[in-house]
Amino acid sequence: MQARPSRPGGCAIGRHLPRSRHRDVEDEPIQRSACRCCGAAIVKSAVSRRWIVSGMLG
Repeated sequence: MQARPSRPGGCAIGRHLPRSRHRDVEDEPIQRSACRCCGAAIVKSAVSRRWIVSGMLG
């Protein structure tokens, strides 16, 4: 499934789109990437549907 192209202002309202997804550790359910529009470091957990800025996790 391919991601939809970003709409203008999508990053401003928290709708980041990943460049490429990958798992850092095989047993960890967290995916890390960078936003294809703004370049922010983003993460997504196994239970989350949205990508969030990694700095928001602490």
